Amino acid sequence: MALLDSFRDRRAVVTGAASGIGRDLLFELVRQGAHVAACDLDGARLDAAVRKAHGINPAVRVTAHVHDVADRAAVGRLQQEVSRAHETETVHLLFNNAGAVGGMSFVNSPAEEWERTFAVSWHGTYNCTREFLPMMLTADQGAVVNTASVNALWASLGSRTPHSAYSSAKFAVRGFTESLVVDFQRNAPHLSAVLVLAGHVRTRMPAPPRTWRRALGSLFADYEPVSSSSAADTILRAVERGEWRVIVGDDAAAVDERVRADPWTAYD
Repeated sequence: MALLDSFRDRRAVVTGAASGIGRDLLFELVRQGAHVAACDLDGARLDAAVRKAHGINPAVRVTAHVHDVADRAAVGRLQQEVSRAHETETVHLLFNNAGAVGGMSFVNSPAEEWERTFAVSWHGTYNCTREFLPMMLTADQGAVVNTASVNALWASLGSRTPHSAYSSAKFAVRGFTESLVVDFQRNAPHLSAVLVLAGHVRTRMPAPPRTWRRALGSLFADYEPVSSSSAADTILRAVERGEWRVIVGDDAAAVDERVRADPWTAYD
């Protein structure tokens, strides 16, 4: 994958920017001189994050956009807003970070809950990539960075603990990102696709249940969740180095190793 020479004066779009990894991506990007369009559904938290970003680096342009990434028409309006607010037809970096948890069981969870979780966590990634791709094609270089999850490797939270909608969405994000790696190589070689496989990060998202630790035994003996700022730093360093597959957290590394070594017993 192509190296990114600098974040300075690049234009970035970050979804899920009001909290967690997205918020820390926003802060670190502006710290390094990038101009950022920050998107989230939580307007109050988003405004607070953007105010803090302005304080970190008043020299860059940071804008707030309240939209539902699961809604293709809303994402189309987001793209138009970003173009106007940043006075440009070019975006260099797209961080598809928005996600939602719910619909744990396909058997027992309400269909509406399952579909909403899937829509935010998968369609949000698709919608934003589809709408912002024309702006990225005009850039000299850039990257689409998709936050998936350890649940893109392992569709469970442990024995008899399903994680149905979220895992299905993140498997889709994983497949989409890996397909973009090849697609960009052939059809847009100035762009990179980056897959983030994150374990438990200390964010507003709920912590995994105890079955998470029990599932793989000694692999999690010394496991501690990483901070969202550490996760953001890991992601940005990977983008700079041209890495397309980013493992965040010792738990994600353990699951990745275990599932690849013996997939036949991953759900025992």
